[in-house]
Amino acid sequence: MENKQLDSLSEKISPSELKNKEFKKVMLGYSPEDVVSFLDQTAKAWTQVQKREKELIQKIESLNAEISHWRQRESEINKIKQDAIREAEAIIEAGSEEATKLFKQVEDKAQDIRQKTEEWLAEVINQVQETERRKSNFITAFKSALDSHYELIKNDQELTEPLSKRLDTFLKSVMQTSSHH
Repeated sequence: MENKQLDSLSEKISPSELKNKEFKKVMLGYSPEDVVSFLDQTAKAWTQVQKREKELIQKIESLNAEISHWRQRESEINKIKQDAIREAEAIIEAGSEEATKLFKQVEDKAQDIRQKTEEWLAEVINQVQETERRKSNFITAFKSALDSHYELIKNDQELTEPLSKRLDTFLKSVMQTSSHH
């Protein structure tokens, strides 16, 4: 029902109209006392009907106002619900964007770490290879020096200079040569 003033059906005839209604007198008609008594009772009953009708109309208007109030609350709740859904969607979207951004940062950092590790490893491998090359050169030079000294000792046993001194001199010269490489 819509919220509008309801018409009172019982107000079209008032209790006083019922009570004071006059009828034509006819010869063989009804007893005037019975008619007056009946109309008096009907007027009292009609007063009760009008009172009850007004109470019901007020109750209907009150219920219509309450329905209107709850419809307005329902509308407000639906608006709040829609706002909450939009806000939740915005939060989810922002969270998703932030997660994507963080994931990209982590991937970039991991790639950077991987690249630096590969560069460091390549440098270490180069240093190990250089050390191996130097070791091989040193061993070759040292072997060559020893072989030369052995040949000198074997061929030159009559030399006046003591062997230890000659060996010392030769080793110094070999060391100076290998340190320049």
